[in-house]
Amino acid sequence: MTTSFHWTEEEEAHPTSTYHQELAAELMELLDEFASRIPGLESAHEKDADFVRSHVNIPFEFLGSAIAAVEETPELQVGHRLDVDAARDTLQFIEAFRPAADKLAAILSMLRFTLASRKATVGAEALQIYSLAKGYARDPRGAGIGNHVANMRRDLGRSGRPRKKTSSASAHESSNTQLGTRDGEHS
Repeated sequence: MTTSFHWTEEEEAHPTSTYHQELAAELMELLDEFASRIPGLESAHEKDADFVRSHVNIPFEFLGSAIAAVEETPELQVGHRLDVDAARDTLQFIEAFRPAADKLAAILSMLRFTLASRKATVGAEALQIYSLAKGYARDPRGAGIGNHVANMRRDLGRSGRPRKKTSSASAHESSNTQLGTRDGEHS
C-alpha cells in the first residue's frame, strides 16, 4: 500500500494560514493604509542623508524666528529663499505627527520585545525538555528518546557550555601568573 499526497492548484496557491498570520496580515494592511494617509511621507535615501543629518537639529525657535523675519522684512522676501506658508505647514506637520511617530516607535519597541520574550520563554522550556530528554535517553527504557536528543543537539548548534575553571585551579594559575611562571615551570 502506497500513500501519496495530492494537492489541488487552489490548495497550493492558498496554503492554510494561522490565526497569528491572519492577524499580522490585517495589521500590515492597516499600516499600509496608515502610511498612505501621511502627506509627503518620504523614505530615507542615501543622497539626502547628509543634508538631513546636518540640518535636522536646528532649533524650532530659530525656525520660528526666521519665518517671522521673512514675513516682516521685505528685503528677505526678495530671494524667495524661504516659503513662509510651506515652512509654517511643515512646523504644523511636525507638531501634529511627532506624537504619532513616538507612539509608533513605542509600539515597535513593545512588539520587538514581545517577539523576543515569547521566543525566550519557549527557548527556556525547550532547553528544560532537552535536559530531561538527555536524562531519559540514558535509561534503557528511553531508547526512542535518543533520536529526539540527537535532533535537538543538532538543531541547538552548541557543542556544550565551556567549563568554568574551579576556584582552586584559578587561584593556582593566578599565583603562577603573578610569579611569571606557568604550570610545570620553575624559576
